[in-house]
Parts: sequence; structure tokens; C-alpha cells
Amino acid sequence: MSSEATTIDSYVVMENFVKTALCAELLAGVTDYRCRHTLPIIERHEGELPLKYSVIDGERIAAGLRDVLNVYERVTRLIKELWRGEIEPLADRKVACNINITQPGGSYRYHYDRNAVTAILYLNETRGGETECYPNYRLSLAPVAHTNLQQKLDRVLQNRFVRFVAATQLVVRPRPGRLLIMKGNRCLHSVRPVLGSMDRINIVMSYDRPHARFEVDDQLNRYLYSAAETHVGDPNYLA
Repeated sequence: MSSEATTIDSYVVMENFVKTALCAELLAGVTDYRCRHTLPIIERHEGELPLKYSVIDGERIAAGLRDVLNVYERVTRLIKELWRGEIEPLADRKVACNINITQPGGSYRYHYDRNAVTAILYLNETRGGETECYPNYRLSLAPVAHTNLQQKLDRVLQNRFVRFVAATQLVVRPRPGRLLIMKGNRCLHSVRPVLGSMDRINIVMSYDRPHARFEVDDQLNRYLYSAAETHVGDPNYLA
């Protein structure tokens, strides 16, 4: 793991990006917010790992968790320093900055992100809940990255045996103030089941080229930020 970096070639892990005291303040704000608001619990049971978590999306953060935005702005400045070329937070405020809360027993299935760069800031330490990554592990068909053919290629690489033989695994454990930055659309990743009795809480921030739009935005947003049932097999790809 690296505490210093000059570019984002595949991933960067920075220790103590945020001080433990500030993590505690942010956690207290999230706890207070959860006491005053009902959050959706998103459950999807496809794939090797189910998806189960709660989320405070970016629109809610902007309205009620301003301290999180200060950290988000700091991460954004760092991303712009490290990335080769132009990069901006996603224009969709709901998606650009989220707080993910994975309760004991919850996990997050293997996937690639729609966007080029994803940053995860861990606010607490838990048993389990590691981010399991396979950096630069994709046969990308960009710019047609959401087609049926891309889905078939991705599924081959996600196979457990293929991962074991062909990929290099990175496991990042939740720890207060630890920041993971990765090429989200090139890095296969998941969240292992959370053990023990403590929720796993982290801030997820998403970046891409200026004014980036994705054909799967609408169906993916419904899948990831709403508890409503969906009839899409995998919203990362076009039906």
C-alpha cells in the first residue's frame, strides 16, 4: 500500500487521509442523520455475492451532511492532481458522492463501475467488509462498454476459477481515514460480507471525463439507490 502517489495507474491506497477524530465526527453526523431519516435498504440477490446495503445519496448529503461535502471537495482536488487528463465529479449529484452503510451480514457483489475513477474513504473499522479488488482486470470494449458482448466477457473474468488463475487480488480492509482510489471501470471489485455487530460505513465518490453520460444511468440508479423492485437482469449493461 502506498501513502504517496503521483498518478492513478490502477489504484492508490492512502493511509490517514482523514484524521481519526474527523472520521468520528463524520460518523456521529451519519448516526444523527439515520435517527432523523428513513434510509432505503437495497437488496439484490443475483450473483456470487448478494447486494445488501443502505445509502445516503448525494442529494441527501447536500441537504443535510455538509461536513461530508468538505471531505468530498478535498478528495476531488487530489483526484485532479493525480489523474492524467481532465476529470470531474459525475454531473449526477445523486451518484457523485454517497455514503454507503453495509450492515452485519451485508455484502456487495462483484462489478465494474460505470465511471473511470472511484474513491472510497473508510470511516470505521469492521470485521469483514473488505473491498476485494482485481486492478486493471477487464477486456474493455470501450466506448461500447455496456453491450451484451461486454457483459459476456465480464462474466468470464468474474468466474472464481478464472480470477484465481488470471488476476492479481488486492484486499483493502476498512480502517478510519484510509482512502482507496481505483480505476472503477477497469477494476473488478466487491465487498466481502460484514462480520460482527458493527455497520461498515464509507464515503464513495465517483469521477469521469467532463460532462460524462452513460446509457445505463437511469436503470442503474433505480437499481442502486431505490428499494423498489426492478426487472433488469444486470443494470450495468443494456438489455
